Amino acid sequence: MEANTGPEPKQTRRRGKALEAAILEAAWEQLSTRSAEEFTFDNVAARAHTSKPVLYRRWVNRAELFIAAMKQHRNRAAIERPNTGTLRGDVISILVQLNRKQSDAVMVLAKFGVYANWFGMSAHELYERTMISDQPSIMMAIENARARGDITCELPESLLRMPGELGRAIILRDMRPLSEADIVATVDELFLPLVDYYEQQARITANK
Repeated sequence: MEANTGPEPKQTRRRGKALEAAILEAAWEQLSTRSAEEFTFDNVAARAHTSKPVLYRRWVNRAELFIAAMKQHRNRAAIERPNTGTLRGDVISILVQLNRKQSDAVMVLAKFGVYANWFGMSAHELYERTMISDQPSIMMAIENARARGDITCELPESLLRMPGELGRAIILRDMRPLSEADIVATVDELFLPLVDYYEQQARITANK
């Protein structure tokens, strides 16, 4: 039997959300594999197999395209709620997920933070505008602990943000994902002792 040598089916034209998602994926690939100087509408359009005017109809400049691409990548790398049965296990699980799924985004931010003035904003604003949520991921572990009755006190926002912020600082310093030792030290030497301190202080106050 002869092989079918007829014309290949025509590729479906991408439109709307499908086209936008493809462009943002191409933008992320450009961000994560190329230098900051190469993040241009021309290069992203070429990688996405579309035209530069198509990009300009959706994003007015590179800053808005950068932010949209980072947010799409981070949404795809969302952290799943752990259920290890302990606060320590849940916090470690969250940090392992953050490290595995989002350390690449931290390193991209570090690379582009140097060039933030190209976008007409500070490195801090660039970081803030690429955040998915204002709530720290560690809150999932805290909510689990409260449901079990392991934590009864209020914890300061600075403490809830500390594990993630410290992890990002180490990634930025070393330009590599965290090691297992980094994660365990953050939890056992810094986070949990402070949680215990606030829990003890709350008990002392309640017993006065």
